[in-house]
Amino acid sequence: MTDWPNIPDDAIDWFRAVFAEANRKVTERLLNVPNIREAALDDGLVEAVIPFSPPRLLPSGAVVEMNIHNIGGLRRLSKWETADIAVLVFVYRAGTLVSQKIGLLQSKRLYPANNDVEDDDPIGYAYGMNAFLRRDGKSPLGRLHRQFEFNETCSYGALCAASDQADVIRRLNEEFGEAVYYLFYNPPAIPTTVRYPAHSYLPVENPPLGCRVYTMADVDAVLETLEDGVAPTLGALEDAAGSSNWRLETWAADLLLRCKVGQQFGSDREAIVSRLLERRSGPIGAAIAVSIALPEG
Repeated sequence: MTDWPNIPDDAIDWFRAVFAEANRKVTERLLNVPNIREAALDDGLVEAVIPFSPPRLLPSGAVVEMNIHNIGGLRRLSKWETADIAVLVFVYRAGTLVSQKIGLLQSKRLYPANNDVEDDDPIGYAYGMNAFLRRDGKSPLGRLHRQFEFNETCSYGALCAASDQADVIRRLNEEFGEAVYYLFYNPPAIPTTVRYPAHSYLPVENPPLGCRVYTMADVDAVLETLEDGVAPTLGALEDAAGSSNWRLETWAADLLLRCKVGQQFGSDREAIVSRLLERRSGPIGAAIAVSIALPEG
């Protein structure tokens, strides 16, 4: 494996700003729709980076560009996926690809104290938009008045101890090296309370909590203390976090782009990357690929 090239600081800063905006927008989406499906938060993250995708010439002379592909929804056809979002980095020098790497994010959203979250409906998914046409005969207004509270005792309801998904992710990291990380969607701060009916749109700027990334080792350390099927709480993860608990933009820019997390790959490791990304029925929902052409000289 080749040495990772030195990425110009302005390219790092640009990538950090892109993912900071994604963090802000996804957190704002969760705050305003506290019972939103997890997949809609994944979609929101991908949508947030699209405006930054065209090629851009930076002051250092580096050129950055992103290609974004969101397949979405594959896990609705089966039980679960290996990761939700792949972030790939391709570095070029004098028009030649010199280095490439990948980091994978498995996302989980924080559930409110009442566990009132829109769940995935495999039957409804299979029948597409029919649910919008064949309405329930009873008015939904009976559930209008609701309260969503988020605090440190709230859990990531779709992440459970001794689950098959966690075991598959663990085996992938053992085979490929540490490539899969957990991305946790949270409200902007704790505690937070949101009430329905909503009276106004709630903007978010610089969320102190928001989207956080953990190593699998840090999450596993908590899962191993829980009984089978029990979900970890926000407080338990924060208390047990080792070196991780990074902001999304810190993981993406300061760690992934500087080759402190994720895995480099070349022809010798293409098979496993292809297994993850190249099939329409593969286990990844979306991919964000950033290309960096290093300045000449």
